[in-house]
Amino acid sequence: MKRQNSFTNLWQEYIEKSFSILVPLLAILAAFFASGILIAIWGSNPLEAYAALFSGAFGSPSAIATTLIRLTPLAFTGLAVAYGYRSGFFNVGAEGQLFMGALAATWVGVTFVDWPGWLLLPACLLAAGLAGACFALIPGVLKATRGFNEVLTTLLLNYIAIQFFAWSLRVDHPMRGIDMAWSFVNWLGIKDPSQPFPKSAPIAAAAELPSLEHLLNANWVANLFGSTAWYQSLISNPAIGRITMAPLLAILAVIVVYIIFFKTSIGYQARAVGINPTAAKFMGINVKRTIIITAFISGSLAGLAGAAEVLGTQHRIIDNFLVDAGFTGIPVALIGQLHPVGAFLSAVFFGALRAGANKMQIISHVPISVVYVIQSFAILFAIAGTTIDLQSRLKIARLSKQNKASVEAQPVADEVSHA
Repeated sequence: MKRQNSFTNLWQEYIEKSFSILVPLLAILAAFFASGILIAIWGSNPLEAYAALFSGAFGSPSAIATTLIRLTPLAFTGLAVAYGYRSGFFNVGAEGQLFMGALAATWVGVTFVDWPGWLLLPACLLAAGLAGACFALIPGVLKATRGFNEVLTTLLLNYIAIQFFAWSLRVDHPMRGIDMAWSFVNWLGIKDPSQPFPKSAPIAAAAELPSLEHLLNANWVANLFGSTAWYQSLISNPAIGRITMAPLLAILAVIVVYIIFFKTSIGYQARAVGINPTAAKFMGINVKRTIIITAFISGSLAGLAGAAEVLGTQHRIIDNFLVDAGFTGIPVALIGQLHPVGAFLSAVFFGALRAGANKMQIISHVPISVVYVIQSFAILFAIAGTTIDLQSRLKIARLSKQNKASVEAQPVADEVSHA
């Protein structure tokens, strides 16, 4: 009996830990099933559409490169939302913080063009992180000191950031070789004065994130693998030049956020405040300082999303730059169960949907809007699954207590029966 109860407890514990993985997976599968019904009503074959979608996302090196490009900013904004939400700071301002990060990275990249790469590239990343962090600190300080609702303040600051971005993109920035009477306002602008349309000059080549092609063509790599057939085939593929270090930066950010959140006192305090700020205060945690630190970290991650796009892919900013990548970070974080690793895997899912949408439309004649329907269904089912998850956890916890009580009572019952 005791062995049976121990086995039951282990099985229940395994099921409980599996919920965090099963809920998003089942939500995604249910989203594809529900969307498949709509595709069939449209008059297309759902299996053919999904095969084309998968092929457009992972079917070739070029498709994989597109998926990596699409998922990188979503991974950063998903991390920003997940870290903030679990720490009691629901950051819905990742969109504006992303724009400010992109603006800061571009400004440094087009201003200090004479700096060497080892200095200019980190400076662009640092400027982007600080710009996003400073824009998140405003609602963070307001919540910590005045009790303002961060959902409203971060949401409203999105419009300020986007409008400032649009204004800055229409103000000429001082550029070498152009003789004009520059003012302080021009230094706030970012527009290339030689262009009639609102767009910045390309950032300095030293500020660009190196591509996989650049790394593979390094002398020590060529000397090590230059004679092998797979290496020659790899470097001859044009898709290699499109893959930069930006996705690796996103993976590095996942690792850093995981360590901070689960392995440091800062993360412990943030999680405590996110669960119950009143109890955290009685534990001796400085709740106000923790909220401000959380806002700073969350905003810096969103700012780095803009930097990754500028330094890794576009190398300049234009009007309507990377629209909705910040807002999409919210469902990315929710489907990822507000976990750093889950947020990255969720970003892969969203990136794949966006990368394969065009091929799905071409082959199966399904409109691209179906991709957004799949995303919406995934969000709805993930929220519903979270409710079921909580109810199941409570039920398992009750059963575990009952089994534990029966195991502890069994020796007493045996002694009574022997007596």
